[in-house]
Amino acid sequence: MLRVVTLNLWNLAGDWRRRRAAVIWWLQRLDPDVVCLQEVVDDGSRNTAGWLAERLELAGVAFGGVRVGGDGSSTQFGPAIVSRWPIDIKKAYVLPNSPGPTDVERVLLHARTGGLDVFSVHLTSLYESGALREQQCIEIDRVVASCVDPSSPLPPVLAGDFNAEPDSAEVRFLCGLGSLDGRSTYWQDAWRVAGEDGPGWTWDNRNVFAAAEFEPNRRIDYVFVGWRRDSGAGRVESCRVVCDRAVDGVFPSDHYGVLAEIAT
Repeated sequence: MLRVVTLNLWNLAGDWRRRRAAVIWWLQRLDPDVVCLQEVVDDGSRNTAGWLAERLELAGVAFGGVRVGGDGSSTQFGPAIVSRWPIDIKKAYVLPNSPGPTDVERVLLHARTGGLDVFSVHLTSLYESGALREQQCIEIDRVVASCVDPSSPLPPVLAGDFNAEPDSAEVRFLCGLGSLDGRSTYWQDAWRVAGEDGPGWTWDNRNVFAAAEFEPNRRIDYVFVGWRRDSGAGRVESCRVVCDRAVDGVFPSDHYGVLAEIAT
């Protein structure tokens, strides 16, 4: 059984020292094989995903950051993949973007680890940018199809913060429920396939960090798994919301995470 977690780390906001201890507490108990992270920060001397990997004693780290903070800044921000196994291949692909004062450039990070192709992503966050997210999802599906290893024992895994609800055009496209620009595809949405009872919200106002933003509850973080007809490998067996309780009085992030268990 392959255990995959996705979690948006909320960069270094709030009390990062207390929050990172809560992240470690959760991940130690979840015991994932692969963790897809978003809003990872690299300040030139320390990478938050690398720091977590060291404490969790995980062997592989891949990071796909873009520079933020103005001219001369060495700080990078983006997705990461942390794995139980070494990283054999890693590459970041630039997605369709419209970065500006309220958004940043978005990339898709690919890592091949333990014979598995894993992708971590964080789509544009602006409510009104659904059309851009649609183009980002079309490009994600194209990139994945172009670079996955067909001899892998498992289909690819795509996880992250999509900033889109399940009935959005971009998520429906990934789930095979609609086409975009004449393209169609099919990924298993782990929660849709095997989620627990309930709405599966990962942005939830029970979390004090989320409540401070005055936004509605919604499911916007996903684990997607490719599909193969020829075997049971890659079938999603279970899915649940995680990192959804405070540890020593602090939530790990403003998002909750998602854990999917995938048949091998």
